[in-house]
Amino acid sequence: MSDASGIEIATDVPRQVPLRRNRGFRMLWIGQLLSDTGTQISGIAYPLLILALTHSAVLAGVVGTVRAITVLCVQLPAGALSDRFDRRLTMIICDITRAVLLTLLGILIALDAASWQVVLAVSLIEGAAGAVFDPSAAAALPGIVPDEQLEQAWAASEGRTYGASLAGPALGGVLFGVGRAVPFLADAISFAVSFGTVSRIRGRFRPEKAAVRKSLWREVTDGLQLVWQVPILRAAVIQTPLVNFAFSGVIFSITLAMQQHGTSTAVIGVVQAGIAAGGLVGAVVAPRLQGRVRLATLTTTITLAAALLFGAAALFIPSPLVAAPVALALLLAPAANGALVAVVLRSAPEDMRGRVISTVMMAATALATLAPLIAGLIVQHASGAWAVGAFAAATALAAVLCLVLPGFRHAESSTAAAG
Repeated sequence: MSDASGIEIATDVPRQVPLRRNRGFRMLWIGQLLSDTGTQISGIAYPLLILALTHSAVLAGVVGTVRAITVLCVQLPAGALSDRFDRRLTMIICDITRAVLLTLLGILIALDAASWQVVLAVSLIEGAAGAVFDPSAAAALPGIVPDEQLEQAWAASEGRTYGASLAGPALGGVLFGVGRAVPFLADAISFAVSFGTVSRIRGRFRPEKAAVRKSLWREVTDGLQLVWQVPILRAAVIQTPLVNFAFSGVIFSITLAMQQHGTSTAVIGVVQAGIAAGGLVGAVVAPRLQGRVRLATLTTTITLAAALLFGAAALFIPSPLVAAPVALALLLAPAANGALVAVVLRSAPEDMRGRVISTVMMAATALATLAPLIAGLIVQHASGAWAVGAFAAATALAAVLCLVLPGFRHAESSTAAAG
């Protein structure tokens, strides 16, 4: 690994071809589809394993919470690291680390030698490696696909995530039933495959001709300052936390309200799958929406529509039909997210892409960590309908911010995405 220079080059300038024919993007997408699915598999297996080892729901919750906090704390330095080193090599090292760790955990489980402390340590290191991988992958994207296809590429990546969230948890439960070690070994295989696909991406993603290197935390601070100075980036870190907070809160509120009403877990699972299917379909239709309207118009329309749909969802609780309006809201999300992320990537200097994307992503997800707590309090002291209505109001506020924040008003989406 070399020191950063502020300039990143790819040996081959990306040519504009359909994404399905872009070998580099195809390799990244396939590897991440498998590793995302593996992460979903182990995500359901971790608490099941802790429960099996300790019979303590509290410890299972502690492991999940500590992992989430660790990932959140690692995001900012991870962005700085992705700007220092070869981004493709960083992804490879993260994949190898996770594959080895999960293989060792699987072996320990098979030998009945795994304690909950070992599971916690593996969960934290594996989660931190994922937090380092993500900004490197996002920052490398402009070197893999042409600028005109950034929106389409990100929407395709979101479709991959929704697909993994549909298949992974159910598959994780089935594999855990086969054997406690099986989900973790499956996840290890997914990271090994990702290592193989990332290794086949052509190009050069290493900053060259380094300037004098600052300390890691000074570089993190530089990234934070840049995000706040650029209007569109500042707007993104103000508005997107509300959107993610609302979406997370609505989904969690629906789950709690249905459980409170005595709905079977099977039906709740079907409802969650139906909601995720909306995002998956949205990723498919996103290219038809992207690049044809201004970013402010797109984000305002979609957040306002989501607020209305969430309001409608509150009327359906606790019926399984509640999935329909929430799925429709997610149908619109990949187009908006793709447009916003593309603008964020274009707004960042090449040598600061990792820091910028990690800062925006951390801000976007941080408030959502409080959504389950807020949802639980409202459901317990009022009702599921009131909880969903409250999160609908938060979405409406996000729509207002799209109108008043200068960064959104003056930002333009890119030209129409290629089909």
